[in-house]
Amino acid sequence: MPRLSRALLAAFAGLLLAAPAAAGITDPQLSCADYLKAGAHRKSEHSAAVAEKIRAFCAANPKMKAVDAEMTMTGD
Repeated sequence: MPRLSRALLAAFAGLLLAAPAAAGITDPQLSCADYLKAGAHRKSEHSAAVAEKIRAFCAANPKMKAVDAEMTMTGD
């Protein structure tokens, strides 16, 4: 399997374990790359485990909108 596929598979597997949480990313135009550069994941409203899953998903999908990555990982 290519690395990207493994990363996505791991991210989606984590989705099954993640509990729904309140949305923490408020800028709908923020890309995952910008989210990671800004260090916004360090001050997340999510638990450390969920914040790490969002960060990993964003790292694998830098062009995706951060708010979409958050919704994917939290189920919100």
